[in-house]
Amino acid sequence: MVRVTNLRKHFNGHKVLAGINFRVRKGEAVALIGPSGSGKTTLIRTINGFVIPDAGTIAVGGQEIKYRNPESLRQARKKIGMIYQLFNLVERTSVQVNVMAGALGRLDRGLSLLSSTLGFFTRQEREKARELLGFVGLEDKVRERVDRLSGGQKQRVAIARALMQEPELLLADEPIANLDPKASKKIMELLLRINQEKKITLITVLHHLDSVRDHFGRVIALKEGAICFDAATRTLNDHRVQDIYSIEEEFACVAAQAGSI
Repeated sequence: MVRVTNLRKHFNGHKVLAGINFRVRKGEAVALIGPSGSGKTTLIRTINGFVIPDAGTIAVGGQEIKYRNPESLRQARKKIGMIYQLFNLVERTSVQVNVMAGALGRLDRGLSLLSSTLGFFTRQEREKARELLGFVGLEDKVRERVDRLSGGQKQRVAIARALMQEPELLLADEPIANLDPKASKKIMELLLRINQEKKITLITVLHHLDSVRDHFGRVIALKEGAICFDAATRTLNDHRVQDIYSIEEEFACVAAQAGSI
């Protein structure tokens, strides 16, 4: 489903991604962890086409992303839904309008795209938005303004918006970082339910190791732009966690065997 090969990226002369290699199978759920500044968000944004790599390739659904080809990039993004730490919703509009906006990501150029951009969503899109709001447990908030919702509710709206795109791959960048423990648990359960019931491949950046251990079978860890752990979550013991988050310069990453599980 996702194949990352020798991915490299520098910002202002600083190495951010240093030869990343891994594969994620269709329908798999993977947690991405590592210290702040290890390259997790850059990796996610590169998979989604927001960051152009200096070297290496990424293929999604068997199609390599051609970053400097607008049509290739557009086709790749149609397959990918994105969930953000800060929700990225339009606060002063309704829940339903925010969800329907997710349809823009999969529309081809032409009248349908123009109409949706101007706010003229189809009956089918409105019905689909209501259906997805029911799926995430917000069927009673359809006409509510987003700025009146709790953080957990906003993230559910953002998830419904991503599903509106009908993605094959769902990327989540620290989706529970701004939520309380109760809301965090519900959001993680919802993401894994989407993965299992809708068979959507899921890659999630997380800092909460308890959530990683509770919900994911595979974890990939980055340190200083390199993969230093890629294995079954059950093998992520306290010693390995200490190594991953160690700041000692002499630390050598645990040899990673991407896709070996």
